Amino acid sequence: MSVTEFELEVLGRIADDYEAIHTIRGDMERDLGRAVSEEEVASALIALVAVGYVDAFSYDSTSSKYQRVPVETRSVSELWFFINQVGRVRI
Repeated sequence: MSVTEFELEVLGRIADDYEAIHTIRGDMERDLGRAVSEEEVASALIALVAVGYVDAFSYDSTSSKYQRVPVETRSVSELWFFINQVGRVRI
């Protein structure tokens, strides 16, 4: 289970709260001092889900809760992401 430095950077961004691509991208641009595309962040998130470090969620406004969903069920840009226990061991 090899992850890139960029993926580890993304993993750190979702360690404390549910995050969506747009917030991760903006924070990374500011901190890395370079342009970061939504596609780059989406690829990293999909890779992190694939290795089991991250779960994907959809926000349910009716219950005001995040519901875990398979990443394949929605566009990645519509999802929120949060580190899981396996990912916490990794960082």
